[in-house]
Amino acid sequence: MAVKPHLPSTQAWLADSWQRSIGAGLSEFQLPQELRLDASELKQKHEQYQMLIALVQSHALPLFNQLMAHSNSRLLLSDAEGYVLRHWGVSRYSTKLADVALDIGVNWLEQHKGTNAIGTALTAKQAVSVVGEQHFIRQNRFMSCTACPIFSPQGEMLGVIDITSEQQRHTQQTLMLVSSLAQQVETALLCHLPDSRYRIDLAAQPNLLSSGWQGIVIADSDGRIVGCNPMAKQLLNQAKVGDSVEQYLGDNWSRAGGFNQHLDLHLQTQPLNIPNAKSRVEMSNKSLTQLGVRFRDPQLERAWQHANKVITKQITLLVLGETGVGKEQFVKKLHAQSVRRSEPLVAVNCAALPAELVESELFGYQAGAFTGANRTGFIGKIRQAHGGFLFLDEIGEMPLAAQSRLLRVLQEREVVPVGSNQSFKVDIQIIAATHMDLEQQVAQGLFRQDLFYRLNGLQVRLPALRERQDIERIIHKLHRKHRIAPQAICPELLGLLVQHDWPGNLRELDNLMQVACLMAEGDDTLTWQHLPDYLAQKLAAGPLTVDPLNTQLLNEKQPLGEEAKTGQHSASHPLAGKVMSGNTATLPTAAAVQSDSLYEAIYSNVQQAYQACNGNVSQCAKRLGISRNALYRRLKQMGLKG
Repeated sequence: MAVKPHLPSTQAWLADSWQRSIGAGLSEFQLPQELRLDASELKQKHEQYQMLIALVQSHALPLFNQLMAHSNSRLLLSDAEGYVLRHWGVSRYSTKLADVALDIGVNWLEQHKGTNAIGTALTAKQAVSVVGEQHFIRQNRFMSCTACPIFSPQGEMLGVIDITSEQQRHTQQTLMLVSSLAQQVETALLCHLPDSRYRIDLAAQPNLLSSGWQGIVIADSDGRIVGCNPMAKQLLNQAKVGDSVEQYLGDNWSRAGGFNQHLDLHLQTQPLNIPNAKSRVEMSNKSLTQLGVRFRDPQLERAWQHANKVITKQITLLVLGETGVGKEQFVKKLHAQSVRRSEPLVAVNCAALPAELVESELFGYQAGAFTGANRTGFIGKIRQAHGGFLFLDEIGEMPLAAQSRLLRVLQEREVVPVGSNQSFKVDIQIIAATHMDLEQQVAQGLFRQDLFYRLNGLQVRLPALRERQDIERIIHKLHRKHRIAPQAICPELLGLLVQHDWPGNLRELDNLMQVACLMAEGDDTLTWQHLPDYLAQKLAAGPLTVDPLNTQLLNEKQPLGEEAKTGQHSASHPLAGKVMSGNTATLPTAAAVQSDSLYEAIYSNVQQAYQACNGNVSQCAKRLGISRNALYRRLKQMGLKG
């Protein structure tokens, strides 16, 4: 009979966390299987969060060392997905800490590790202390852990900073320390925003100006706000990015110190001309505002960089790409790091609006403009987007009548509601997107040529999933997103997924991975048997051929990942000799038999590569384009490895 866990009832957030741990299928008496990044994935994480790691090391670590150097404690930084990025403090873990895998690259989300400070802080989005018996997993109850989320200037949660101690029991002071460390990093993030030139500290009392809890405003060389912390927004009555500092603090704001009588605020202004200007420019170029938005595919990264340049100049952007490539997510990321990020992003799906309602939805209407109209009228999507972004998705399917009125908005930057003679000025950044060939639509008379040229300020194309060089990383990312417990992907299946056409692109892959992970619940490895039948049939189709460069056995849509040889090795390959028809496996005629000479050539190629790499398995696997595990098994079969 299973022992029912004792739920902590003193704090609601803690009881909720234990319930989530139970719901994830964890047992408090059993150490769960760890989820750990491999070397290449960890390297990518370190590159992606290079600047955040540097700021923690320069702004949080000194205070940690000063206050916690006497204790057996460690400072840890995780990303927003729960992976530990770096740690500082005691040079080596005790045996207990090593046993629970509190190490770089290990995931500490609640669903994998139960209630713990890192995972619970990420879920609760607040600072928490998890001390001793409060940990869900019994093996973790010798620790005291306190963690606090770190947020970007745009409000995005970037990760968590954590203090973990083996002997010392954390108190409220530890919680305040961790919160202060997180605040130090968030202030550094503000000061390193692109175009930042001045830092203005604000407080009601002069002794609070350097307390760590003061308001902070960052301004550019023209005196416009590029960022401010929550306290500054409160003190300045919701100041916004892009506003002039002068309108809040007067024309004397740039003086070193002073007092604003109107707001009863003490000011302290300092230029952000850091002596090592080159270092600061390099850090800014890594774009703190784009943490988590770095693309590994060259085509996508180029589109991202170009798009970021034009939206600062109010140039209209046209985003092209097949259905499901992530056009809307691309636009959301652009908005989140733009100077208009505090203003609305209004998205309009032009294909989903009935033709007779397009104009009223976009331009708004006056009260009583038509039968069934709202008695108070409607402001319209364009005016709703004033100050921010207007995203016109599937613009190619907008009716011609609405196109002519939209053209006037682009030209005059003003809107006239349906049934009204009054015009309203609008300040908007317009981004349009479509999967259609607009030039062909223009040639067929289905799209206005003048509107096309107005929308086509800069045209960027998002690559299809099958064209992306980082498709394998995306597969792993979506697998991590949907898997219910720690789980690997079968190398053969990974090879098949990488080579699939994916006509539905990211949306299709995401749906597939969600279903497959559900089917694979409880299994250690995701394999082709967990795929829906229709996709398994597609992946199984196609004759086997030989790669002339590596003499590898290939499916037309599959690189050599594992055993594909029929006969004595046929059972080890998931699709060799099989075509799915419903739930029945049958032998395909094209792949039933392979000649021995072909396999002799393959084995000879492996042996030559292995010798050329002087027995280095990693280099050899990379040279052959196969996984290390696959190479190990092949070398073992050949008698080159024990």
